[in-house]
Amino acid sequence: MNSKQVIVLLIVLLIIANFAFLVPKFTGNVIKENNAIKFGVTLPITGDLANFGNGEKAAIEIAVEEINSNRGINGKKIEIVYEDSKGQISEAVTAYNKIHDYDNIKYVLTHLSSVALAIEPLSLKDKVIQIDVASTTPVYSTPNDYSFRTGIMATQLAKEEANFLYNHLNAKKVAVLYLNDDFGKGMLKIFKENYRGEIVAEDLYNSGDSDFKTQLTKFKSKDFDYLLFVSHLKEGGLIVKQAKEIGLKTKFFADTYSVEGTDFLNNANGAGEGIIYVSPRFDKNDNVSGEFIKKYKEKYNKDPAIFAAQSYDAVIVLSKALLNCNSQNTDCVKDELMKLDYNGTSGLIKFDINGDVKKPVELKTVKNNKFVKYEEGAL
Repeated sequence: MNSKQVIVLLIVLLIIANFAFLVPKFTGNVIKENNAIKFGVTLPITGDLANFGNGEKAAIEIAVEEINSNRGINGKKIEIVYEDSKGQISEAVTAYNKIHDYDNIKYVLTHLSSVALAIEPLSLKDKVIQIDVASTTPVYSTPNDYSFRTGIMATQLAKEEANFLYNHLNAKKVAVLYLNDDFGKGMLKIFKENYRGEIVAEDLYNSGDSDFKTQLTKFKSKDFDYLLFVSHLKEGGLIVKQAKEIGLKTKFFADTYSVEGTDFLNNANGAGEGIIYVSPRFDKNDNVSGEFIKKYKEKYNKDPAIFAAQSYDAVIVLSKALLNCNSQNTDCVKDELMKLDYNGTSGLIKFDINGDVKKPVELKTVKNNKFVKYEEGAL
């Protein structure tokens, strides 16, 4: 072999060695990717609804840690890709498109009625499983598609409000102040259809408003037993605070989405004491709920809201459905979700044909800046 042949041989051997060195790295990355099942999560991490979104994110992390520490899903770990919706439709749609088109994810968790409605037709077209953790609007209810929710609907929540007000609290006349969006309008519609008393006055406001004194002043000349409001947490706190400031003497009634959170307490500045509201049953003395509440408090040093529990349950039920399916087959996962009968931290998760759930509810109140079960005559 001459010197030229030796040089050629050395070059060939060097190329082979480099290729052999590179192949394991590339193959290893592919194996890692194939061993992960990705969930896309679009939540309001910043903005007015960040209190909700960050609590939900915290709960999702607990669920993922539990699943991944127990062999994941058929040996595959869950990876979460978070996108900040800021509680805005346009941001949420952009987030969904990134999750689907760029990250090639087939499972997405969302928050908020308007966001859920905006993403639903996209997830249907793409055959992406969508589970919303906070949507209440009845419009999101669509049969035999890829959309689900772990929270109860406005239909149930508003019906229960009408029932509790009239039959349990003997409220024959109410005034209503509601948020002018899918959540607020949906709640008002169902409440009107089910309340047997008289609505003596009603008014609305837009998301992001901070001054409600004009609407509240109109109510001062009316005679009613309770002021029912439908809001987000920040606005709910400001409503009761400003009602007190203008001398509107009334009792307040609302729902858990409008009250149960630190944003409400901080903005109410003490004026929320004694408010009564309807909430899905979420009790630390319950074995399943109690265990989750304990874990959450140990990890984050605060109690979780019902939205956190609904987010935790969304990850769990999706993981259970995936156990019996190829992760790329969302039709299989959809069918498995419909079969589930799971006692979750936020209550029973048993989806109907529309992907909705019904859960027991109870009356709660604010007492000494804590959210506790309402007991008649205790306040």
